[in-house]
Amino acid sequence: MVQIREATARLRLVLADIQGREAQLDSLVHQFRTQLDRLPKQAIYGRAPLDMALSAMAEVQERLDDAIATRRHLLAIKQRTSDELAALELTRRVEETKDTLRDLKAQPPADTSGEDVAAEIRRLEEFIAEYSKRAERSITGGQPEEA
Repeated sequence: MVQIREATARLRLVLADIQGREAQLDSLVHQFRTQLDRLPKQAIYGRAPLDMALSAMAEVQERLDDAIATRRHLLAIKQRTSDELAALELTRRVEETKDTLRDLKAQPPADTSGEDVAAEIRRLEEFIAEYSKRAERSITGGQPEEA
């Protein structure tokens, strides 16, 4: 359980870093698009020679394309990190439920009826089975395992 908590905390830190970088890239993309919108006016109104405006536009476009590609890559990493975090959360819930089930099976019968305990055990076992499958699908990306 400690390993799951540590991995979860690490992934949350990675996501926070990604969100910060995503905001920086969004700002950069906006800045480059604004520059591309303004540069033609420089040539139109004679504040910059046509060749200089074209050269500057090409450079800004290259930077914009790079920022967009970097953002796309960052979003892919963000999605994978979110998927991993979700899988860890499911795994943590399954492990907690297994602990609860183990404790329930180990305790002597109380004043409650055996049917109530049996029903709770079945519910916990179903939960474990379902969420184990979900965690597996999340970890494998929904892909069937290779033989």
